[in-house]
Formats: sequence, structure tokens, C-alpha cells
Amino acid sequence: MHNKKNLNKSLIKAVITLIFTLTSLHIHAFNGGGSHDLTMATHDFANAGGNSQPITNMDDLMGRQPNPNVNVNGIGIYVYDGMFSLDALGPYQVFKTAGLKTFLIAKKKGNITMSNGLTIAVDKSISEVTQLDVLLIPGGAGGTAMQTIDTEILDWIQKIDQTSIYTTSVCTGAWILGAAGLLEGKDASTHWYRANEMLTKFGADYTGKRWTRDGKYWTSAGVTAGLDMSLALVNHLFGKEYTQAVMLDMEYDPQPPIKGGSVKKSVPIIAQLMRDMYDFFLINFVNCPLGTPGACLFN
Repeated sequence: MHNKKNLNKSLIKAVITLIFTLTSLHIHAFNGGGSHDLTMATHDFANAGGNSQPITNMDDLMGRQPNPNVNVNGIGIYVYDGMFSLDALGPYQVFKTAGLKTFLIAKKKGNITMSNGLTIAVDKSISEVTQLDVLLIPGGAGGTAMQTIDTEILDWIQKIDQTSIYTTSVCTGAWILGAAGLLEGKDASTHWYRANEMLTKFGADYTGKRWTRDGKYWTSAGVTAGLDMSLALVNHLFGKEYTQAVMLDMEYDPQPPIKGGSVKKSVPIIAQLMRDMYDFFLINFVNCPLGTPGACLFN
């Protein structure tokens, strides 16, 4: 009986500690963090997630974090008009939940409107950001196609990639990385729509996987796959136990009501109709040679 009371007290103490810890993480993330943000450093990546000791208490769990006092530049997510909202906001939520310094960047400060009509204000422009630990490029449809011919954006991505630890994309964001010349000779994932044709155009090999890592480049399949890729990156940095804590905090346990969500799991006619829908306004872009003026994209 005495042991049971002690066990209950220990459990209550652990739960209270967890609540305060996660609350603290969210407060830091909401306020933009400071010198104690759980940010990343280059020398931490080699050993991150490498601690194989079992988790027995909150100190063990929180000890999976990289050094919180290193001055680094964090994770930047480039956003633009016409992008798919979850491509950016899904990974943003994952990284913020993990306590990582994460922010949005646009070509210019101000509002951007996503494909679903959601408008967000962005207070960092590409002219202000010259270095990142991690760059993430979300995808979309027509808006993404236009990004692939914006030389100012492509030049900026190339510059960031020169010093980034990881360069990543979600969905058709791989088209933008490809247009910047970063996926040539790489294995990559992207949205299923004419994926082989698009990645071949950029000299990449389509893996068909939910997410793919090839060296410093992480790419994911469409939209929701960005959540999985982001969690994979957190797992790479912090290890399994910390990633499970992040997943539990988000209650990330997908259980769709029906089978579907990929070409292989969908009824063939559904896959064909969806491809026809995208073809209606993107097939010219698919067939345009690299470097073609924008007039070719949608004529």
C-alpha cells in the first residue's frame, strides 16, 4: 500500500512536470523565443537522437534536446500566394511543438493568400534572411508553377542552400527546389500528380515514398506528408522518445475513415479524374521546357 502511494505521488509529479514543460515550450514558441529557444547547432546534429539510454523521468526526456543556448538561425519556411496552407502550417506546428525556432519568410513583407483563401501576415522578407539551418519550401499548384520561373526566388534559395544544414520541400515544393537546380541526381518525393515527369525534368528520381532523404535534402509527397517528413526530421534530431512526446502533444495518430489518400489506395477512376482536373490548368506547365517564359505555363 505504501509503495502504491509513492508510485501515485511520483506519477502525479511527473505529469505536473510535463504540463509545465510543454507549456513553457509553447510560450517560448508563441513569443518568438529568445536566447533559450530550443534551436539547433551544426555540431549538435552529429549526436542528436543518438542517446540510447531508456527514458525513466522527465529529465531524461528533456535531455534529448540539443544545446538550447547556441546562437543559430533556425528553421525558415518560405511562403507565397497560391500555396497549399497545410504544406507550410503543418510542419510549422510540428517544429514549434518540438520547441524549435521557426518562422515564415516571403518575397516581401505583408500578407500572402493561400490557395484556400486563408491570408496570413509575414514579417520577414527574403532580403532579411541570408542564412538558415533548415529551409522548407511548401507546394501548391499554379502559384508554385509561377515560383519556378521567379529568378529572384530561385537565386535566394540557391544562396540559402549553400550554408543550410538541411534543405527541404513539401508536396510540389520539390518543383521549386528542382527549378533551382538542387535536385539534380537526387532521389526525391513530391505530389503524385505527374511526379515522374516533373522530377525527371529536374534531373531527379521519383521514389514514390511518403518522404525521402538524400543527403541534406528532405522531400515529401503531397500536403499531409509534410507532417510525416517534419516528424522524421525531429526524430533525426532528438530521437524516438522526444518525437513520441511531440506526437502525443499534437495527438498525431491518423485514422482516416476510408481507404485512400494515395494513387495506389484509390479507385482507378478517382485517380484518373483527379489527374484530369490538374491537367486542365497545369499540363502546359508540365510540358514546358525548363527556363521557358511564364507565358508558356498556362496557355
